[in-house]
Amino acid sequence: MAENAPARPDRAAAKAALAVVLGLVACGGDGPTAPDDLPARPELVSPAPGAQLATDTPVFTVLNARGYDQGEAEYRFRVSVAATGAEVAAATLPAGSGHTAMRFDTPLLRGTTLSWRVTATRRGADAISSESATFRLPATQCPRPPTPFAQRVVDWWIPACSLAANLYNDPDEVVGSPDAAEIAPDRYRGMVSLGTGGYVVVDMEGCAADGPGDDVRVYQTVSTEPVTLYAGSSPEGPWVLLEARKPCGARVPGVFSRGCTFDLGRAGLEEARYFKVEDGELYPCPGGSGSDGADIDAVEVLSFK
Repeated sequence: MAENAPARPDRAAAKAALAVVLGLVACGGDGPTAPDDLPARPELVSPAPGAQLATDTPVFTVLNARGYDQGEAEYRFRVSVAATGAEVAAATLPAGSGHTAMRFDTPLLRGTTLSWRVTATRRGADAISSESATFRLPATQCPRPPTPFAQRVVDWWIPACSLAANLYNDPDEVVGSPDAAEIAPDRYRGMVSLGTGGYVVVDMEGCAADGPGDDVRVYQTVSTEPVTLYAGSSPEGPWVLLEARKPCGARVPGVFSRGCTFDLGRAGLEEARYFKVEDGELYPCPGGSGSDGADIDAVEVLSFK
């Protein structure tokens, strides 16, 4: 800017004003006119760095970059686990006027520090990104359950080809303490066979917390099929992968089933109430064994919040 050029509006004051008036904005282009002196790269307005939010569906607002304004560009909003960079939500929308704002349709992940940033793109030009900022959502609701085991099933899916021949297709067998047993040669009780890529989502009611060592155990019976485990703060996700296709055949004293354990901290999580247990065997479907895929007996919290 030339030394004698007229003063332009103060950018910090403009950003503060935007943060106040954009509380109800749900998408780009519906807010007030932005200041004339747009920055060279997008600047995050809200949530501010280090913010502790009172909602898990906040409005994200960014001050547009110069040349990447309404009618010129699109903005991609990305939310991730701060410690690992694992993406938990992302969306792209056209630039608004001076600023772009949006709200995700579903709740975000509680129980960890999140970070967000935006990337602006336009035809014939390089993409430019903002800095990132961290924030936190309200704590996960965690009533103390009567036992450390899964209290209920909130979602499940088994492929049709497995259901057609699967002898063990009741997802509620995952609820409660491990009780699988062999009742006759190659005949069992107390388990659900997930089939190729099948899954079951359980509510622990209480929250597993990141503590010393591993925090969650999955009981997998019959043999040593691998298991994939995701964690989240709501029954719909978003889901954060703890480990994929982990061998699940370690003997657990006192029970028929084998098991495998998982650490929340490795995924950057501090707590989780819901777990998505997914088949990791990927056995051809239908396999004809009557128990295709990983055979899940129970899920247990080892470290409570």
